[in-house]
Amino acid sequence: MLFVPQKGAVRVITNGGIVGSATPWTAVASGGTTLTYGTVTELISSTANTQDSWGLEVAIINSGASATAAEAVVDLLIGGATDDVLAKSLICGYTYNAAATRYFFPVHIPAGKRIAAQSCSVRTSASIRVGIWLYGSSNPPFQVGKKITTYGTQANAARGVAIVPTASGGAASVTEIVASTGAAHFYSLPGFQAATDTTITPAGWMNIGIGIGAATEERIGTWWIGKDTTEIFTGPIPALGAFHAIPASSRLTILASNSGANDAAYDGLIYCV
Repeated sequence: MLFVPQKGAVRVITNGGIVGSATPWTAVASGGTTLTYGTVTELISSTANTQDSWGLEVAIINSGASATAAEAVVDLLIGGATDDVLAKSLICGYTYNAAATRYFFPVHIPAGKRIAAQSCSVRTSASIRVGIWLYGSSNPPFQVGKKITTYGTQANAARGVAIVPTASGGAASVTEIVASTGAAHFYSLPGFQAATDTTITPAGWMNIGIGIGAATEERIGTWWIGKDTTEIFTGPIPALGAFHAIPASSRLTILASNSGANDAAYDGLIYCV
């Protein structure tokens, strides 16, 4: 197969700097009361957003702490004085030290639009930090959409659908996230986190997939989530989702397999473009 390269350099707009920092990116604290959203915080100003972008990457850190339950979500917003929702309930719990939750979406971000965020956590005033990268200037190397849709009924404002993985490396369990998608999609990515647990053990890696279809669903992607006994989660790895056609009215599931024993609880959502 002959691959035809795209012409031109990819330009990146980001809220990150160029020097090391113990507190990188932008602080987006959760509410002062548990399970409430904190203040909407600007990540990229309208004047700094100087290009039409075709890719959005986000990294989220500092949602957790040792021996602490730390379910959390971040909403990305776009616009200005009256923001629209760009991405709803990006699961990001149990990250601190060098652990991060990462997502990439092939979505159009118009020039001149500010990007902001707000966070919600089971913790009060969690010092969540959000990094964002907008990729553009050249032609996109893949299909690009206009909207990120979140699927799954949340257990509370900082959680998703309850999931019980198969333990000890067994074949993945199947949990329905949505019985029928509201639109056709071409890209999907899961969010996954521990829940209600202050003593995660053992350390290991979990394998998370997305299934499409009825009882004999087709697996369309696989990602890894790392967990540690200091109540740290990291992933999904890779941050790139699955490019796969999802017709409207499709059933979507999360497939989950744990390397060892299960913790108290887990939950997840699926994001589609």
